Amino acid sequence: MNKKHIRIIIIALSCLALLGSVYMVRGFIDYYQSLNTTIHNAAPSPKAMQDWQKDYDRRVRSEPAERVVTKYGDFYYASSPNSFPRSEIANLDADDEVTQDTKQIILKGYYYEKKL
Repeated sequence: MNKKHIRIIIIALSCLALLGSVYMVRGFIDYYQSLNTTIHNAAPSPKAMQDWQKDYDRRVRSEPAERVVTKYGDFYYASSPNSFPRSEIANLDADDEVTQDTKQIILKGYYYEKKL
């Protein structure tokens, strides 16, 4: 083989290597862009949460809210609920509707009453 053939072979192999590296870099860019979009849209794993975030999350899930706001007024947490007729109680856990006559609501097992 003469120098011309060797030169053509080297140029062809260089072009193939260049195309392969461009394809690999493009794949890495697509992969990391997909990671960035899913990281910001998803909730963090419990391992990634800090201690204060874990404590806050536990309290939100296990303690009653101070008040529940509806279009018919504010209902405040009642640690010792009063007894009302069934027509004046709305159980939001069972998808009952809150009406103007509602005096007490039940949400996540906690009782909330309207202040008069």
